[in-house]
Amino acid sequence: MKAIILAGGEGKRLRPITAKMPKPLVPINGIPAIELIIGQLADAGITEAAVTTGYLAEMLENSLGGECRGVKLTYFREKTPLGTAGGIIPARDFIAGDDFIVASGDSVSDISFSDASDRFFDMGRSPMIILSHADEPGEYGVVLTDGGGRVTGFSEKPSISSTCSDTVNTGNYIFPAEIFDSIPEGVGYDFGRDLFPALINEGKPVVSFCTDSYWCDIGDCASYYGANMRQTGGENSAEPGCIAEGADVRSSVVMKGCTVAPGARIDGAVLCPGVKVGDGADIGKGCVIGDSSVIGAGAVVAAGTRLEPDTVISAGSYVGGGGFSGAATLLGGGGIRFPREKLTLGLASRIGSALASVFPGGRVGVMHDGSADAFGITSAILRGLRRGGCGSILCGQGFAAEASLAAAAMKLSLSLFVCRAGEDIGISFFDGNGLYPKRETERAFVAAMSAEPSTAALPGKSSVCGVGADYYLPMLTSGGVSLYGLHCTVHGGGMAAAMLKRALTSLGAMPGDGLTLTISEDGFSLTAEQNGFVCDDWHIKALLLRYTVRGEAALPVSSPAALSDIGGGRVKRYTRCPSGNGEDGIRALAGKNPELIHACAAAVSLCTLIVRSGKALEKLSEAIPPFWYGSFEYKSPSGRDLSVLPHLGTPAGDGVYADYFRGGVRVVPTECGYRILADAVSGEYADELIGATKREIEKRMKKQ
Repeated sequence: MKAIILAGGEGKRLRPITAKMPKPLVPINGIPAIELIIGQLADAGITEAAVTTGYLAEMLENSLGGECRGVKLTYFREKTPLGTAGGIIPARDFIAGDDFIVASGDSVSDISFSDASDRFFDMGRSPMIILSHADEPGEYGVVLTDGGGRVTGFSEKPSISSTCSDTVNTGNYIFPAEIFDSIPEGVGYDFGRDLFPALINEGKPVVSFCTDSYWCDIGDCASYYGANMRQTGGENSAEPGCIAEGADVRSSVVMKGCTVAPGARIDGAVLCPGVKVGDGADIGKGCVIGDSSVIGAGAVVAAGTRLEPDTVISAGSYVGGGGFSGAATLLGGGGIRFPREKLTLGLASRIGSALASVFPGGRVGVMHDGSADAFGITSAILRGLRRGGCGSILCGQGFAAEASLAAAAMKLSLSLFVCRAGEDIGISFFDGNGLYPKRETERAFVAAMSAEPSTAALPGKSSVCGVGADYYLPMLTSGGVSLYGLHCTVHGGGMAAAMLKRALTSLGAMPGDGLTLTISEDGFSLTAEQNGFVCDDWHIKALLLRYTVRGEAALPVSSPAALSDIGGGRVKRYTRCPSGNGEDGIRALAGKNPELIHACAAAVSLCTLIVRSGKALEKLSEAIPPFWYGSFEYKSPSGRDLSVLPHLGTPAGDGVYADYFRGGVRVVPTECGYRILADAVSGEYADELIGATKREIEKRMKKQ
């Protein structure tokens, strides 16, 4: 039996580690990852292997040579990436009709290929997927099997809500030579996305070998760091002589050619080859310092910072993160937040250029809150967009909900809202439906920020418009319903309240005692009060579902379960930031009902309902069954443990949901713990459900 090692990937999510070295060569405790894999193949009796190369192929070939760990190596360069399956076609003659192993060249594991081979022959030489268990299976290709090990289903990186198994594809396989007949030549073709589903659909057997051995896909900087820490038991992974006596280096990866001066402090960071760290410099957790960079004496590099190769930080300087650590919550929280002094105009321009690479040929709109800081950052982002060849639109001054609506109204690829938030600058992101973007956008953006900036000048088209004047107000008043006779007062700060006043006035509403509307500054939340009766945001949405919204409607999975009952089965649920494409239709539906997203639209619809029905707010609410809604942020000292979630409920969106007789609880993982959301028939019972869930989390975490 021979082997084919897939080693052509660029490893963009591992930047800057992979800026000057191919991903398979990244060292695990000083040994290239691919060399460890070759050693595992040698232990299984493999003496010949083909290596498919692509990115920095010459460096990889020169490093390994013609033989490594007793295995003779033959190289096949991919001129054009053709996917995992398409990439093995050039090695067909090398295999010469023999059964063969396909090994991933950029993962770390203790998989026994010998045991897997035995299983392959026991199962009649059918195509075999080597599986492992994963705490977060949605990050990988989830594989479903029957009781006998036959594969019944295959899903490439599903959303959390659709994940029903923790067995994942490791990217390692065993095939009979005949498998080449099932792979088309000259086209992109993947094992997980194309080959295995096709075989299953044709009724051909695909089998599995599931291992409990350690396996880690070093797909990003965090997993790479974790693999090194496992190999070293949490100690430093460093070349001898790199760290001077008197330096404080803890749990860090220090690659070949680095020097760390006395007095330097490094905690939980990765230093790529050739990095020089001066006396007294401080590098925080999660930092990745690119090749040949120089950190001057006394300089501080804040936690989570990534520095591109050849970066020079002068003595005594402070460099702060920028937030581009590759964490899954970068856009998962709806945007990015920077300390004011850390978001430079250069970094803002870089953000624009990165977005241009994510949406080539698209249009991105940018709105700001009118502050001087936000306007300056907006201008820099627009420059970066134009430099990257993307159409850019200055949408002017407004508020967050207005920027959200602009995305849908103007058919933008993305809409940004830049605002001053205390001592920080916040940048919110909205997709073409006016919702927070999917995780795929997040990953692409993080990769683009970590990539080498393009030097090409690709001027994009630019325009200026006033979204509020051109789109928002006409949309609010397009129904043409007269609100004459309605006395209404609007409370709230900022431009959202001003916009709502303009809309109500243009429809004939008169100021005075009667209906009081309180709108949040961002324009997403609304409270109504009339004759002493108060209706909060979710109850307003319940009224609109009951009386105003026709046909199907979409709400976030975090909304109270009672709204599904009120909507009579018409309500679809979408995840705030989904990881797959399964919710595209639901998210598009959400964009068609702005009154369920934007507070100004909700307010106009509510006023119209009151006028048309001739009923007061309290009378209208009698048709709505009582429900209360509460939330609690559970912060765990040890962070979150995703293995706890299945014990708390069934998958729902980006968390789990538990249904009770008089209410329900949803638990969503956060970076530092969990968010507990409860809705129930009373406020007291909602609090009881939150308390019970909190105690169950604590009990489960103690058991773990």
